[in-house]
Amino acid sequence: MNTKNNISDKYNHLLDINRLMSGLKKEDARNVRISRIFQWLMGGMSLLYLLVFVVNPDHDLTWGDRVGGVCYVVGFLVFAIIFKGFQDEYKSIDYGLPTMVMLKKAAERYRLFQPKKLYALIPVLLVDMGLVFHSLDGHQDGSMSIWDFQLFYLACLVGGLGVGIMIWRVKQKPLRDAARELLREIESE
Repeated sequence: MNTKNNISDKYNHLLDINRLMSGLKKEDARNVRISRIFQWLMGGMSLLYLLVFVVNPDHDLTWGDRVGGVCYVVGFLVFAIIFKGFQDEYKSIDYGLPTMVMLKKAAERYRLFQPKKLYALIPVLLVDMGLVFHSLDGHQDGSMSIWDFQLFYLACLVGGLGVGIMIWRVKQKPLRDAARELLREIESE
C-alpha cells in the first residue's frame, strides 16, 4: 500500500515513524516554551491590572473601572492557569507508549478544534466583561461605546483565531496528518 500519495509530497518525510517522532518532540517542546511564556505573560498582566485598576487609590477611577479591573485580573489569572495546564500536558507526553496509542494521542493533541478545551472561553468572556464595565463608565452614550468595544474585541479574537489557524496549518497539521496516515497504515496491516 502506497500511503505516501495520500499526503502532500512536502510532508512525505513525516511518514517515517522516526522522523515523525522527532517532529512531534520538537513541536511539543515548542508548545511547552510557548505555554510557559504565555503563563508568565498572563500572570504579569493580571498583576498589572490588579495594581492599575483595583488597588490603585486614585479617586478618578470609577466603580466600572474597578469592577472591570477585577474581571481583567480574574480573566488573566484563569488564562495563566490554563497555560500552566497546557505546559504540564505537553511536558508529560510519553513517547514510550505503544506506537498505535502514541499516534492516536498525537493525532488528537494536534486536532484543530478540541471541544474538551472549550473552558478556555471563560477568561475570554471575563476580559470581555471587563471591557463592558470600562465602556459603561467612560462615555455618556454607553450603548455606542459598548458596541465599539465589542466590535474591536471581536475583531481581535477573529484576527487571533486566523493567525492560530495559519500556524496550525503550517506546524501541526502536517504532524497530525502523518500520525493519522501511519495509524491507518498500521491498522490495515
